[in-house]
Amino acid sequence: MTDKITLLHEIRYAERICQRTARLYRRIQSLGTWVTVVAGSATLSALSQQIPPWVSATGAVVMAMTGAALLAIRPADKAAANEADLRKYASLRLEAQSMSDVQLTEALAKARISDLPEIETLRDVVYNDIVTEYGRHDCVVPLRAHQRVLAALA
Repeated sequence: MTDKITLLHEIRYAERICQRTARLYRRIQSLGTWVTVVAGSATLSALSQQIPPWVSATGAVVMAMTGAALLAIRPADKAAANEADLRKYASLRLEAQSMSDVQLTEALAKARISDLPEIETLRDVVYNDIVTEYGRHDCVVPLRAHQRVLAALA
């Protein structure tokens, strides 16, 4: 049996990982859309005789690959789902004050059922966020290079 303080920390961690994941997916969607528009502009350069043909060909390939990736990954949908999970955990954290340990354990287990899978490399980033929030700078985990990049993006 877990105590209420630990359960509240778990809820805060779940909130933060949903927040970071949603932000990452929103930024991936924005970047993908921007790349698609720029590559589409390069594709349109085929109408001009002054632009080398390789520019248009490269633009077409990049636009097709980026568009396909956005369709396959669907970052906007994943961001929206993570934002819904974020609201669910925020509501649970507010309701937790009036719940017993048993009720809170059951509510947290029920909330986790519909969670999207997390991006594993964000776990340490989020853990560092939470321990820093609680003033425990001594518990911060060193991040690898790709985790630092994700921390900056998310």
